[in-house]
Amino acid sequence: MCEKCPGLSSALDPLIRGAVPANVDAGLVPWGQGGGALAHQECEQATEPRGGTRGRSRLWDLWHKYHCPIIGTCLEVNDLRRLARKVGARMLNQAPTDFEVHVSFVAAAEEKNALSIAVQKELERRYARSVKRFAAAKSSAALLELWQQALAEGEVQGAFWAVMTHGLADVAVRSRAYEDIHMLSHQIGAGLRADLAALAKARKELARVRKDSETEAKQQARRMQAKLSEIGQLRERVAQLEGIEQAYEAMRERLRALEDDPERRALRTQVTELEQDNERQGRQLADAELRANALEAALGAAESEVVEITARLNEQVRACEALERLVGIGAEAAGCMAQDGAPCCEGQCREGQDGVLDLAGRRILCVGGRSDLASRYRDLVQRCNGEMIRHDGGLEDSQQRLQAALASADAVICPADAVSHNAYSRTKRFCKRMGKPCVLVPRSSVGAFAEALTALADPPHQQALQGPVSLGGERLPGPSGAA
Repeated sequence: MCEKCPGLSSALDPLIRGAVPANVDAGLVPWGQGGGALAHQECEQATEPRGGTRGRSRLWDLWHKYHCPIIGTCLEVNDLRRLARKVGARMLNQAPTDFEVHVSFVAAAEEKNALSIAVQKELERRYARSVKRFAAAKSSAALLELWQQALAEGEVQGAFWAVMTHGLADVAVRSRAYEDIHMLSHQIGAGLRADLAALAKARKELARVRKDSETEAKQQARRMQAKLSEIGQLRERVAQLEGIEQAYEAMRERLRALEDDPERRALRTQVTELEQDNERQGRQLADAELRANALEAALGAAESEVVEITARLNEQVRACEALERLVGIGAEAAGCMAQDGAPCCEGQCREGQDGVLDLAGRRILCVGGRSDLASRYRDLVQRCNGEMIRHDGGLEDSQQRLQAALASADAVICPADAVSHNAYSRTKRFCKRMGKPCVLVPRSSVGAFAEALTALADPPHQQALQGPVSLGGERLPGPSGAA
């Protein structure tokens, strides 16, 4: 795993008594590589650990190659800094990098000293329940079975400490646990890289959608302004036509008063011309009204299109925010990389960072959804400390299996675009009758699934989720297809 970092300050030598020979410069020899180094190499060839099989082993009783995965998996760097302050190791607490803190504690664990004793007490206190659970094992086979069960359930930290210090843990058991932890770190690193790539792609798509939406909104605003200006001009023309009608009426009154006047013929001719002009103006007015109605209809359609684009943009934003929250730990894990691109501690990454959603071990049932995205759904649920089961929504799985899955689940997520009508209706009725949290999402994308997980894991929403609820609170239409 990790190599111990040479060149650390010798101010902590009183805390690690006996780790460095008196005749060797402390600044040139890593902690714990003194007289005991050769003994550890010989112990690795032995059939039993230094602690024997009577009682549980302590941290400094274990082989030194196990110290790195134990400290890196079971404790965070903040915990190590706190323990350093507690025992008075100020120089260690002021170490510039997390890596130096980690390797310092790994080196100190080889011997019994103030730092290793503090780590031993902290691990015993924190994982007392796991230690009690593994104490029931009466053989190496039973101990290995408990370890495999804990590994499958995602309870790695406490189980790893309990199995490595168990009195019946032989070389085979500890080597198996060591190998599982080593490979698990590689799997976690690969998953985080995939999530980061998906997040980068989603961000680019969101930026493109935002740009297109802003461009479309500006174009619609310009078209709307032009139409409003044209409507204003038409209204002015209509007002002018009304004035012409009033003049026409006045002229007719004058004609009636002048019927016997010699100028009647000339006036009648003039009236005929005015009537023709009035008829022509009336046709123009009708045409103007038709154009005004068409423009108003186009304006309403444009406003509806803007509302639809805004809703789509808001949906994309919510999906991206959910993905960012789910993979928040990935950004910090990506920062823990060596200069050559390899992850520090051969892929050992910290878990339980602040801001990551926590499903508290609940079982999440996915009814329907795309089969090619099922592994992505499961990965997101596991990263939120949950367990996922899936029913394909009526493609191959029976309805009896759906009823059993609904009864065993703690919460349900149902994508409406990839599920049968029968499975969709039965899921809604069951969750409404039992008051079980159920999030209905409009699409089966990874972003929509992540947003549903956010609603299930967010404490303020957990109390409000009693029965089926659609994302954003709006009521969704029925399913659009089978899974």
